[in-house]
Amino acid sequence: MTTDSHHVDVLIIGAGISGIGCAWHLQKSCPELSYTILEARDAIGGTWDLFRYPGIRSDSDMYTFGFAFRPWTAGEAFADGPSIREYVRSTARDNRIDGRIRYGHRMTRAAFDSARARWTVLADTADGPASFTARFLVNCSGYY
Repeated sequence: MTTDSHHVDVLIIGAGISGIGCAWHLQKSCPELSYTILEARDAIGGTWDLFRYPGIRSDSDMYTFGFAFRPWTAGEAFADGPSIREYVRSTARDNRIDGRIRYGHRMTRAAFDSARARWTVLADTADGPASFTARFLVNCSGYY
């Protein structure tokens, strides 16, 4: 039995740098569309929240890796993990994206119904399975 049933226009998988960027562009270009972000972990940041070992940093410069809509302004081009994590979090907060995130929702299945032109997505949560439907599904889950 599912503990949740929720329909949106767009369902985004992952609240890392790609998922937050996707949500920002969706809000700007298609403000009439509803969306939700499913995040398996309990925090924003993806890789930058998952990996916290000493010395972790980006191997790409943040002036090109960062969001074009919110340019990287810190002094170091090759930022450390905590700085990138805060950059992603503050971007989500400042653009009211963080309120659209469902934490602790690990996607387990996605199926498209051609007749209904709709995705059905199942996710595991601490409270049991959850079900979502959406017109569009965007996978921003990254590598890990």
